Amino acid sequence: MKKNALKIGTLIRDHDRIGVVTKVIEVGELDAKVPIISWRANYEITYTDGTTLLVSCRALDAMIDNGVVEIYHATTPLLPPSLFPLGEDDNDGS
Repeated sequence: MKKNALKIGTLIRDHDRIGVVTKVIEVGELDAKVPIISWRANYEITYTDGTTLLVSCRALDAMIDNGVVEIYHATTPLLPPSLFPLGEDDNDGS
């Protein structure tokens, strides 16, 4: 999945659940009890119901190819927060 690697913040639909990629764990970065997990890139996905899934890039690729997982791509780029500075009225607590 290196050429199509997902980034932190990518939204996905997994069956009927919405999730977000919360971590991208590259090969060898994960200190796992199961050694095979540290041999490949993995994604941590957190779903709106609070559950978290750790899935390998190969498994996620297969789920995308099979249509089980859909990637949501933004239709409009998000503007950086620096374009929306807080005004004095925003900080008064009311």
